[in-house]
This record gives sequence, structure tokens and C-alpha cells, in this order.
Amino acid sequence: MLDNAIHAFLLERKTAKLKSLGNKVLDSQVEESFLPENWIPEAAKRAGQLSLVSHPSKFTHPSAKTSSIVFKSEFIADGFLRSGNVDAELDVFGNAAALDVYKFLSLTLMDGKTVLEHLENDTSIIRAQFSVVSTPFEALRFNFLAIKRDKFPKVQTSSQVKQVYFPVDDNYHLLSVLTPSGLIFALKDRVQKLRFSDETKQARDAEKNSVFHAQGFDEIHDLVVIGFGGTKPQNISVLNNKFHGESYLLTCIPPQLKTRSIVPPPTDFFKSSANSSLYKEGFKAFHRSITQEGDYFSLSESENNLIHCMMDVMVGRIWQLRQFEAGWSEKTLLPHYQKIWLDSLWTKERVKDERWLPLIIQDFVLWFVEGYKKMMGKEAKVLSEAILSEISAFIEENKDGFL
Repeated sequence: MLDNAIHAFLLERKTAKLKSLGNKVLDSQVEESFLPENWIPEAAKRAGQLSLVSHPSKFTHPSAKTSSIVFKSEFIADGFLRSGNVDAELDVFGNAAALDVYKFLSLTLMDGKTVLEHLENDTSIIRAQFSVVSTPFEALRFNFLAIKRDKFPKVQTSSQVKQVYFPVDDNYHLLSVLTPSGLIFALKDRVQKLRFSDETKQARDAEKNSVFHAQGFDEIHDLVVIGFGGTKPQNISVLNNKFHGESYLLTCIPPQLKTRSIVPPPTDFFKSSANSSLYKEGFKAFHRSITQEGDYFSLSESENNLIHCMMDVMVGRIWQLRQFEAGWSEKTLLPHYQKIWLDSLWTKERVKDERWLPLIIQDFVLWFVEGYKKMMGKEAKVLSEAILSEISAFIEENKDGFL
């Protein structure tokens, strides 16, 4: 019995053929051409027009003709983006009119393996599927597997692909540089999911509406789109056609880093090391949130999350100061409770006795009120005592970062 995948494939191809031809030919002629006993032998003969590769030369130049390279490598946790470390598809190039043969060989049968895998392993399952064909199975198998055989008797390169002289000992090897199409389209697939998945869309909407989103989203800047094949991507390769002839290039320009020095606060952490301008966006988002609420009497979940984000940024600065040599605060005029909070010299006291914490919370609330007024100016709303008490209580509940 013919596998459902093969049956559905032939039916789909036949339907498309009938629709494209209209009344130009008799339906019976098309019906006969797509019978398994007729279509499979004919497809086997056309398989030799295609080549299964991992590194197609046509991505460099559409007229380049080189040996069909199928490179496989084992996964090694070396941190490099290379063949073997990424689960990438093999590619196919050749006569675009024969691509239906590759689709047939890629069909997944009932046992989860493809037609091509069955042919490679010469299984009883594929022999049973091809038993409806009068052509000897060995001839069919040989013809279909031509898609994996190199069409050149010797390894062949082309002057139309990029050439690089690579130093080896006291000599050079001339290398032909080919494109790992599976890798570049695996990259495109991942970038597309990163930018346009349903989860990312939800996170972007949340940001637009100033609503907290637990997952958030990542952004990749300076992407460049590169195209292959123009209006006929199918003439380059199957994968190129599948991904509409376009992939991405990631920027490799080194970052422009500014030297920063962490200066110990001389008199007060919140005045010296917690510059409110660094939290500008957080204060603006907080203002938008409480403004939308009209008569607000308590903090919403969104506002609590914004305060939590500010605390997280502040915690990073706290731990930078705690990495300084123990005792650094003795040369400053910091209040003693801030020395306990920030200097590793006082780690045991900080953990053993938390009497310093209410004072830090009080400083944070004062810093928050002043920073909010400074950022919003005349637009700033008066924060009630009830709201300030809620901020204090929220910090107390989430004090772990400050400890």
C-alpha cells in the first residue's frame, strides 16, 4: 500500500498541473502521468539533474560550477559558529524544473524517515513502496541516489568562486571559499523568530503600553539584508528559494567603548553613585503609569515593576563598590550605615544586624521622590504619604538585592 505522504504528494502535484494547464490537454493524460508506476521512474531519471550539497558555489556566482561538497562534522563545544555546531539543512542546486524530485525524496514516511534515507539504507519499506513500478528497484535506487553523487570525476573548482591563498608551513594552499548555505539560512530563521515571534510581538506591545512583561525581548541592531539570485532565487538553490533569496549579515564592527572609572562616593551613595538621570526612562514610565490612573491611591503592579527595575540597576553599582578593597569607605565621609551597606569590610555586620536597612530604604525613597521631580519638572505629581509608604514596604519585601 502506498504511503500516505507519497499519495498526498502525487495528488497535490497532479491537481496543480491540471489547474495550470486548464483545457489544453486531456485530464486522462495528466492522470496517467501521475500514476506511481509512471511518475516515479520518470522522477528517478531527473534526479541526476540535481546535486545535494552543504556548500553551494552558486551563492558566489550563479554560473559557477564546482564539485558537489557535502561536509559533515561532529559537534564540539568550542564556541565557534561552524558546520557541525549548528543543526543546518543540506541544500540542493541544479535544474529548477527538477526540484519536485527533491521534494519527493524529502517526504517523511510513516516511520519518520525520509524517502532518501530509505533509499540510502535500501530498506524493505522503500522496496515495498516501489513495488508498484515495473522498473527494477536497483535501477530506481541508483538513479535517485545520483542526487548525492558528484557530477565531476575529479574534484573541481571554478575561477568564479572566491580564491584565498592560505599559508601552510613554508608554502601556500589555494583554497576555494564556498558558502555554507545551511548555516546562513539557519541564522535567518533564528533572527526571524527572535524579531517576529508571537512572544516578541506581545513583549513589544507591552513596552509600547508601558506594561511589564516577564520575558521581554531581544533586539539585534545594524542588520544588513543580502540577496541571492535576484528575481529567480530558485536558480541558486532550494534553500535560497525557500527563504525568498534573502539572508542577514551581522555587524562585525568593533564596539566603540568609553573608559569608565567607578569612583567611590565621598559623602553619600545616592547623591554620588545613583545619578537620577541614569534612571530617566524609568521615571518617565512611572509618571505615564500614574497619570493614566487618574486618582491613584496605591501602586499598581506595573509601577512596582518599574521600581524593581531601578533597584536592579542600583544593585549592580552596589556590587561594584563591594568589589573594592575592604576598608575603602574609611577614607570617605559616608554615614556609617552606608559604609556597612557598601564596604566588604562590614560584610559580617551587614548580615548579622539589619538595623542599617531602614535607613537605606529611607534614603532610597527620598532619592526616588527627588529624582522623579527632577526628571518630570512641572509635570511631576505630588506623591502622597500613602504612596511613599508603599514604596518603602515594596523595597522591604524585595530587599534581597540590597543585602
